[in-house]
Amino acid sequence: MFRKAGIRLVLSLALIASVTAFVAASGGSASLNFVQPSPVPSHDAGKVVCNSPAAFALNERHYCLVLTTYSNLKKSGGVEVDLNLQNYDQSSLTNPTANLKWDNAGASLSFVSSDPSICSSSTAGQVDCTFPNLPGVGSASGPGVTPVSYPVKLFFAAAASNSSVSFTATANAKESGHDSGGAANVETQTVDQSLNPTDGVMTFGNDDTQDATFALPGSPQQELDAKLDPNAPSPLSVKFGAGSRPFLAQFRARQLQPTTAGTCFPGIACTGLQLETDLSAAPSGTFSTGNPIIWTADVNATNTNVVAVHYYDPVTITASATPKTFTTAGTGFANCNGVNFSSDPQAPGGGVATGQDYFVINATTNGTNTSFQVAATATGKALSFTASGPFSGSCIRVIGDQKSERTGPCTLTSPPQTPAQLPTLCAVKRTNTIVHVYVLDSANGKISY
Repeated sequence: MFRKAGIRLVLSLALIASVTAFVAASGGSASLNFVQPSPVPSHDAGKVVCNSPAAFALNERHYCLVLTTYSNLKKSGGVEVDLNLQNYDQSSLTNPTANLKWDNAGASLSFVSSDPSICSSSTAGQVDCTFPNLPGVGSASGPGVTPVSYPVKLFFAAAASNSSVSFTATANAKESGHDSGGAANVETQTVDQSLNPTDGVMTFGNDDTQDATFALPGSPQQELDAKLDPNAPSPLSVKFGAGSRPFLAQFRARQLQPTTAGTCFPGIACTGLQLETDLSAAPSGTFSTGNPIIWTADVNATNTNVVAVHYYDPVTITASATPKTFTTAGTGFANCNGVNFSSDPQAPGGGVATGQDYFVINATTNGTNTSFQVAATATGKALSFTASGPFSGSCIRVIGDQKSERTGPCTLTSPPQTPAQLPTLCAVKRTNTIVHVYVLDSANGKISY
């Protein structure tokens, strides 16, 4: 269906029947960033940080090993740790190596792979990496120089019981004739907790409203869960398949409290429940009708007549002020109910502004591109605009308002079979006031309940 350009998706199911509404965030999907990298540069035996001015004043090899861990991942899932060997020295680093160690008793990390494939593990709690020789920076060596770098990503499967894992990383490099009367010598750079107790420490997530993992190739279907109510009968969730390479997946639930009457999209009232999903790092083509993304939520509703308003990830849109037409690659916008330009700092101008939802009208496709106009209402006239673009805009699609976008059967424990065409929606009553809803899609965006 819609052109895939990464997955950042907020799910908002909206009752067709009248409900208390909220003013939905407009435009493309939210960008989740609660999984934070923590890079730490190494130090030498004298505890001098490798890239500090004090290090360049010493008669030693000027290189760094930067260890990066990622916080707020789930304890059971995929983990990434990065090593980056950086040469600030005039001459090459010869035969550099590095190893990563941790206490595996409570971490239960199993090494899966590295990118590039320069690392291996023959001992529990340790990974060894062999780097290629790194050229030097020549006469430019000194504070502030851009080093020659060689990064590597290490991926692990975790089944941890501890709340955190402390890593120690060590690099060795042999450089002939540098500072030992012409003899080859080895100098070591280390990242540990001796300078700062948080250096190299990875902390797992403990917020029930959000969940994250690195999806690893070959893994079974991944699931991320969140709960806004600890007594809820089932978690809010997103399920998805792995890709051809590891990627970061993040998921967060929010309940926006309505304060004034509003809509998810003009004419669609919403409950305020949002499921934000960021799968933007997934390799292109990961998700399809054969490998859909499945969102599951319990929504406050008295019947199953619900829809989902899906704000897809922004794509590039070109413009022609005469005859008031926008054009984008692919055929996805032919199925859009609306468009929003809030992800673009430049407004189309005239009668079209950023941060507002517009109806897509007069959409036509030639199989390669889709051209369309925008209006303030579903039956309104095409709006004029003045800027030439290109712009970044999000397709808005109401899922479930057409019979072809609804499927079944589904139960409280099992989603529907994936139909030949996505997106689709299936709803089943849990109680007289709660409806269990599945939304299946293969494209990107943001949805609001």
